[in-house]
Amino acid sequence: MNDDVSQNLVVFRLAGFDEPVLASAPTQAEDAVEQAWAQVRRQHEVSASAVSAVYSEWQPSAADQEFMARQFPEAECTYSFARPAPGEWERAFAEARAVMAETHESPQAAEELLPVLWSTSSPRAGLLETLPHHPLVPGHLSVAFAVVGPTPRGTIGMHHITRHQHEEMGAPDLTGVAYQSLARSLKFEVRQAGADVLVSVVRENLLAASAIALPDLYEQLSQQFGPGDLLVGLPCPDEMYVVREDSGLAETVREQVLESPYETTELVPSVLRLGPDGVELLAERG
Repeated sequence: MNDDVSQNLVVFRLAGFDEPVLASAPTQAEDAVEQAWAQVRRQHEVSASAVSAVYSEWQPSAADQEFMARQFPEAECTYSFARPAPGEWERAFAEARAVMAETHESPQAAEELLPVLWSTSSPRAGLLETLPHHPLVPGHLSVAFAVVGPTPRGTIGMHHITRHQHEEMGAPDLTGVAYQSLARSLKFEVRQAGADVLVSVVRENLLAASAIALPDLYEQLSQQFGPGDLLVGLPCPDEMYVVREDSGLAETVREQVLESPYETTELVPSVLRLGPDGVELLAERG
């Protein structure tokens, strides 16, 4: 991760190269990715057809997204930090510096408090009453909290915070800490097929689907999709797929969720609508 937030690190995966090729450009530039690609093209004398993936530390601007769609239509694109609105760069830079500092200071495999999605139709839904939680889609989907971290066997364990434990802690507000922990390590993978865009929300340490609860998720995604309602597929707690609701890929996402082989625990595989007014449940796997 690049410590100088004023410079946007851009990484290209190129056919014929064993290692990724790095370049940088001013973070606030509308053509930062295009500038970085110009450097790589000059230094390595490669064509755009060699690019199979692009990682931009900061979300590409609308101009850069158009550039990449033209130059690298088949390439996978990922980023870590959402591009802020004009006038919000100092706030965004401060938040990014804080994330970087915490990443450097924290053990790589530490416990963290995270939000957990619970479907009211889940066979385990009765346990929800023993946990502090709040509704995300009233009557259908709620958010509880769990401590997630490595186990002695090398796996990832999850321990739900109970009401009793919450009271023993002094009943703190868990939401802010859990959402910050979740957002800190989210990545957005962007794929484009013609006019259709698919965003996969991924996270190394589980629970990527819980990103649907983040209050600024629609704002972040609308920078990629533009205005309008989005269709969100949650085939399991660790996967999230997003397309425009009117996209040709919408039915594919819906089918992937409703045919998911995931064995239901807290979350029933769900299809949701995400818009400026919030989240709405469209369908659940039977």
